[in-house]
Amino acid sequence: MTTETIRTSGHEITANLDDRTITCLLVPYGEVGQTNAGKFKVMAGSIAIPADPSVVSLNLDHDRYSPVGRATRLWEESAGIMATLSIANTPAGDAALADARNPQGTRRAVSAEYRCDIDYTAGDEAGIASNGVLAAAALCARGAFPSALVLASSTETVEHRENEYTDEDGTIWRRVTDVTTTTEYDPESGASKTTETIVTEATSEEKEGTEVSESTAEVQAATVQITPAGTTKPRVTGAEIVASIATLRRNPLDQASIEVLAALSDIKLTGSGALPATGVLQPNWLGLLDLGERFQREYLPLLKLGNNITAAGKKAFKFHRGTSANPTWGDGTWAGNKSEINSGGGHTATIESSLLRYARGADIGREFFDLPGGTEVIEAYLRELDIDYNQWSDEEARKAIVTAAGTPVAPQTYPGVDGHDYAGAMGQLIQGILLVKRRKADGRKDTPTFAIANDKAYEELLYTPKDLVPEFVTFDVNSDGTGTADGKVHVVAGDTGIEDTSSVIVGADYAIEFDELAGGVHVEALDLAKGGIDKAVHGYLQKFVARPEAIVHIGTADVTP
Repeated sequence: MTTETIRTSGHEITANLDDRTITCLLVPYGEVGQTNAGKFKVMAGSIAIPADPSVVSLNLDHDRYSPVGRATRLWEESAGIMATLSIANTPAGDAALADARNPQGTRRAVSAEYRCDIDYTAGDEAGIASNGVLAAAALCARGAFPSALVLASSTETVEHRENEYTDEDGTIWRRVTDVTTTTEYDPESGASKTTETIVTEATSEEKEGTEVSESTAEVQAATVQITPAGTTKPRVTGAEIVASIATLRRNPLDQASIEVLAALSDIKLTGSGALPATGVLQPNWLGLLDLGERFQREYLPLLKLGNNITAAGKKAFKFHRGTSANPTWGDGTWAGNKSEINSGGGHTATIESSLLRYARGADIGREFFDLPGGTEVIEAYLRELDIDYNQWSDEEARKAIVTAAGTPVAPQTYPGVDGHDYAGAMGQLIQGILLVKRRKADGRKDTPTFAIANDKAYEELLYTPKDLVPEFVTFDVNSDGTGTADGKVHVVAGDTGIEDTSSVIVGADYAIEFDELAGGVHVEALDLAKGGIDKAVHGYLQKFVARPEAIVHIGTADVTP
């Protein structure tokens, strides 16, 4: 096993000019990367995410003397470690943001920097990373891992076309067409969707004796000339109709174009005398309508999350002083002068992990796979299976946190300073942080890393004026449901199990450990008797409650009717 400082080549990004941020897949899981330390893979749990994302800096080309920003959010998905990075409001930051937004930019990728162990003893050509700590990221040009994902990004190109054709009256028509091609990327599936927007303008000039070209014949074939009995209307060519419609789109008051179209007989879209028969005009098929913010796990990232999962699970023991009834050794003062020294016994207690199982699937008819047209529906179904597993596992983590916190501790009457009363959620948050830091019965203290505020508490925190924040307590929450307190405590809005009044849970990430098979296990089998294909996801979540006393709940339980 070797220890290396890793600088991976970058992954593509999406840049947001409005809030000066970029979002990317910073460290992909399960892929072989070509790095300065050779080939290796990063798995879930290989790289630790700092509790305070701002300690992860952003530079150019791995040059720490060229800083351009820092991380504002770091979280884990089944694909790997995701990052949102804020660009500094400096000339160098402006240039870096513009370069990242430009499809032809020289730095369209983000690269991670971390120190880790690499184990090459598994017999694979690529090593496995472990014990890593994420330190920095860099904007650079190329990527080392295959999954250089563009997240919710798009590119646009414009093609200018010109051609001429001549109608039967000898009029030369010049058609100018601008084709705008937009490609949008799906961050979940990695698939892309391309859309063409075509804008056509036509102009003409008379020229006698010109033969009709093939393209003109196609336009003439589309000419509509209907003259009701007893009336006389001027003859209008298909080219004139196309040109008039294009002109009216730009200028609805163009009189010449209005007269051309007014010369036509009534051609209605629907009702009696409608030109198109039923089914001729088709709706604009939009495919899967997937609106709203995609689900992201909120509670599992607050705890220790890895992939150290086995059929036998985890097991450990704790050593306690004294007995279960009296866990202390008492006063250790010794009188000296060869007097009897103090004696102390102890006892141990074992703790074991528990295994939570998830499974969901369906027997899908072969027609969806064998025949064109059904793939999009099946892909949407399989994506929802993954999302459902993530929601299930995140809810299990939330329930474990609430259970470990135990009976809520009643909010105190918080002291006031110069007439400032720190009542409500702000006081509960500080009270929870202090209780986690307080020395426990075993003589140990804990370091809080996260806090969950229910909806009422989080709303109070958002509306807390600056002059009601204690002077020596750092505090920052945002409308996106995340924030920081006390410098390194990650605050999220979530369900604490209390709805009627405000409540806050504060804890240390090592209090509970979770391990999983990243992304769930996809199972596929043929159902030959019924002509189907079984699609299912089996997920396993290993829960190990290591130190429940490092989690506390401040609030008042709801009154049960």
